[in-house]
Amino acid sequence: MLGKGGAQILDAVDKLGSISAAASELHMSYGFVWKYVRRVERRLGKPVITTRRGGRPHDRRKGGGGAELTRVAKNLLGNYRTTEAKLARELASKRLALAA
Repeated sequence: MLGKGGAQILDAVDKLGSISAAASELHMSYGFVWKYVRRVERRLGKPVITTRRGGRPHDRRKGGGGAELTRVAKNLLGNYRTTEAKLARELASKRLALAA
């Protein structure tokens, strides 16, 4: 469901509090990131990002607006990281066994 690129997108949105800022930091178009998020949401049947419209001051970003990961997205990202770490450990142990 979630690969390296998707994890990077969710991480950037979480860190920056904005889909637009995340897209810019990752050198991706806003449209691509937005469509990716919507595609994940359709597959899960649940939202992964909640958004706020601009126009009202907010403590995280001047000018209002922004985006936050939902609990579903945070769980998905956590599961991805756990799986990635397990795979890295397994590959490292296989390399050690081959070198011995």
